[in-house]
Amino acid sequence: MNAKSSRTSGSKNPLVAASWVTLVAATALGVAAPQLVRAQVSADPRELAKVQNSPGEYRLIVQSYAPGSVIDGVPRSRARPLASTQRAVTAAELARGIGIDVVDFEHSTSDDQVIVAWLERGTADLDYDALRARPKSGAYLGVAAAHSESGAGRAEVVLSRRLG
Repeated sequence: MNAKSSRTSGSKNPLVAASWVTLVAATALGVAAPQLVRAQVSADPRELAKVQNSPGEYRLIVQSYAPGSVIDGVPRSRARPLASTQRAVTAAELARGIGIDVVDFEHSTSDDQVIVAWLERGTADLDYDALRARPKSGAYLGVAAAHSESGAGRAEVVLSRRLG
């Protein structure tokens, strides 16, 4: 087998293409099939210009939920995310789009997920990787249903709504 065919044949396995966190879950933690959703998060540069002109750091929080846990794009007050992650971002990164892996270790049998993402002021230092975070007034919010592709989910989330 040549080098090119070995590279392309391995990419069909979702765990091969997944983040290191997924690989750790599958090998070290004994999670047979963690649920992975690759969220592509972006925002309208015109909206981001408002954010970019104000000083401070920004964090992007991305969470996955069961479909009935999100109403009008916002998680219900008592809804528990299936998975969550956070990262520091810039307006320029969001204008280009950021790929983020959201990995669910506990509820890996759930195929349907809704991805909720929001941008807020602050550093990416929330406890439990933002699992307890909820969108606050002033946050830029986006939501999308995850669609399964070859065992891994994908979602295109555009931050287009400002809470307030």
